[in-house]
Amino acid sequence: MTYESEAISRAFYAALTPAGLAGRTRTEWDEIVLRDLAEMLPPTSRILDLGCGYGRLSVPLAVAGYRVTGLDLSPAMIQAAQQNAAAADVPIPFGVGSMTDLPYDDASFDVVLCLWSAFHELLEADAQTRAIHEMWRVLEDDGFGLLEGPPYTSPTEEEIASGKRRGPEYRERWDVVEGFLNPHYLHDALSFAERCRAAGVTSFAVLPRDWGGRPRLLLHLTKTAGGAPPAGGRTS
Repeated sequence: MTYESEAISRAFYAALTPAGLAGRTRTEWDEIVLRDLAEMLPPTSRILDLGCGYGRLSVPLAVAGYRVTGLDLSPAMIQAAQQNAAAADVPIPFGVGSMTDLPYDDASFDVVLCLWSAFHELLEADAQTRAIHEMWRVLEDDGFGLLEGPPYTSPTEEEIASGKRRGPEYRERWDVVEGFLNPHYLHDALSFAERCRAAGVTSFAVLPRDWGGRPRLLLHLTKTAGGAPPAGGRTS
């Protein structure tokens, strides 16, 4: 199934280009996130990096010894990721595809990462549910998934009047980045809980954190049967 929000994202990244996306990050952001991930990832984990872009995380994680697979809906981003992996001399299988229909077998990965707001570019509730279901499906027992993005904030009257905030409960924030349309869905603990339960996820936590130097909301999926999610968040 094709979702309108994915078509918008595909057009955005085609216009922005890998160089344009790389120009929007900072080295210190990447270093902070990689440091935080190193504290969470078991050695030799099989990692799926969803919305991997040009390999911003995939390549350094592979260099660190993890077995990484990357998926992105943008052909241009995947081509750049393949070039960056080759330059770093690390073998990473990259593919073009949707996180709502993953081309991997059940229980293929120990960790699924979906960072830098990639999941939040899905605006349709059904697309969000399907993506979480797919992440859960490809996780091995004792594995975990981690999604990260901007937290929900109440819309202002000006944002509503201008059309910047739209959709159910005005959760869609229609941003323009570098002159190109790049909308995001703003989640909170309630919306994440609704999507997880609809997806059949039995153990999860919603965690407000400072992530990469910015206030973010993390969704942590825990595949372990009966396992307790991380402390400090809303659980299933």
